[in-house]
Amino acid sequence: MTEDRTNRVAKLKGLMQDKVATNHFALPNTWKPKRLLRRITHEANIQAWLTTPDSLTAKLKQSCSNLQVHVLSETIERPLIEEARALNLHPQETAWVRCVLLKCAQQDWVYARTIIPNLSASNPWQSLQNLGDKPLGEVLFELPGIQRSEFEFSKQPLKSWPYLKTALTNITPKTLGYARRSVFRQQNWPLLLTEVFLPDLQSLKE
Repeated sequence: MTEDRTNRVAKLKGLMQDKVATNHFALPNTWKPKRLLRRITHEANIQAWLTTPDSLTAKLKQSCSNLQVHVLSETIERPLIEEARALNLHPQETAWVRCVLLKCAQQDWVYARTIIPNLSASNPWQSLQNLGDKPLGEVLFELPGIQRSEFEFSKQPLKSWPYLKTALTNITPKTLGYARRSVFRQQNWPLLLTEVFLPDLQSLKE
């Protein structure tokens, strides 16, 4: 009985630790399909940016010929809980995660997160580890046979996104970012791309 009780206590502690760890990487489940986009924003300008169908990088370069990429983080880590769900991963499973800022001059326009599970030599996305400060969009939309899911949209405080709070000095706890995400597939291998539109871009006419 004592051994059984010890095992039950150990199991309970393990479950509690998993819950704490998972919640640490969690964002509220606020993602909406396109038909519910007006629940995210009524502003036509922001809606137009969110629903840009092709390469966002190409569209940004129409307004900024010297678009820059500032890499915030590029490592193997656990995705956010909603990202894990979108990719059908276990909450404790790791993936390759790249976080960048797309900038024009001194303005921060877009925060982007790329999530690729199982980034081994056999994964067709493997070469993306060598992007450096090159925009993902310059490569992604040149690849043949890429499939892309429908967009989902969200509105969340910018401080919720990893590495962003320390990168931006002008945000308050209530500063919001409007986000979109979709899953790209190459030979059935997934890549989740999330793009968060920052205040400097929100004020720019689409």
